[in-house]
Amino acid sequence: MRIQSLAAIAVVGALGLAACSPHKVVEKAEQPAPPAVAAAPKLPVSINAVMVGMVDYAAEPVWVSGYKPPKTKAGWRDLEHNAYEVAVNGKLIQLVGTGPNDAKWAADPEWVRLADELSAAGMDALKAAQSKDVAGVNAAGDRLVEVCEGCHKKFKPAETTGGLY
Repeated sequence: MRIQSLAAIAVVGALGLAACSPHKVVEKAEQPAPPAVAAAPKLPVSINAVMVGMVDYAAEPVWVSGYKPPKTKAGWRDLEHNAYEVAVNGKLIQLVGTGPNDAKWAADPEWVRLADELSAAGMDALKAAQSKDVAGVNAAGDRLVEVCEGCHKKFKPAETTGGLY
């Protein structure tokens, strides 16, 4: 009887240990969720408003500085800031805004090319301003004029720059 009791205790103990040990549970492999696709950012104003309110105000000092260069450190720093704005705004105007032509413009490869040229001219102006290279600023200003006139000729031939819509 004692052997049977020891055997019963051993069996119960073994079962108890087996019940407490980790079990390998075979689960169906979970598929990772597909990555969320972020919506393209949209401007809260029209592209034209960005052009009038930001690009014009940043580009004009760059053009002027080619003929009337800054005379102080603060003037050169202001020119650098304007050049940054031109460079960034070239990318910003590639986003769709609230204007009636914005989606059509932003989808047009020529618009994108000219906007990239605007950014590149801004970067040229930045490099020239950082090295206080007046000839380089002048060349960047000339490039800005070419880009702006080319874009207006193609996309806004009958519209004034200040005609917001």
